[in-house]
Amino acid sequence: MGLKKIINHPTGEYRRILICRPNAQFDSDIGFLPGDEQEKISPIMRPIIDNLEQLIDSNEDERYENERELAKKIEEIFDRQLIQTEALNFIRGRSLEKTYLIIDEAQNMTPNQVKGIITRAGKGTKIILVGDPSQIDKPFLDERTNGLTYAAGKMKGSPLCYQLTMMADECERSPLALDAIQRL
Repeated sequence: MGLKKIINHPTGEYRRILICRPNAQFDSDIGFLPGDEQEKISPIMRPIIDNLEQLIDSNEDERYENERELAKKIEEIFDRQLIQTEALNFIRGRSLEKTYLIIDEAQNMTPNQVKGIITRAGKGTKIILVGDPSQIDKPFLDERTNGLTYAAGKMKGSPLCYQLTMMADECERSPLALDAIQRL
């Protein structure tokens, strides 16, 4: 939806799409990563690229026939700065105006982190928290104590907040992923 608002209907409603993810790792820490901020967060943002591949080329039968062309389309989006990625820990103290802010994997945030994000919203900013409370990779958080669940509970009833909960059978990955969600 953010891409549609910026590319297909350039109303000026949003200046950019900013995507952040908490630094929660599925496995043990890989240690120090050299490079600038973008190079350091690149591994954390790889799932964003995976999702963009599906959005940009929705024809599943032909999507990966020309990997180079697909990569160029995604690179253009970042080169034009339609989508930007940032480390979540540098958002503190900022005021984000006219930004379509997507926080992916929000279930791996603490309630304090979610509060810190939502209270950074400047005029015209939309914040999208995305996550699955049953897939937490951060120690000391669970389905009840994570930031996504906290925000959903505290913001319920707000005229400025909409909530959408998808059911397991609406899984978009694959029949295997859906089967695993239901069995594991």
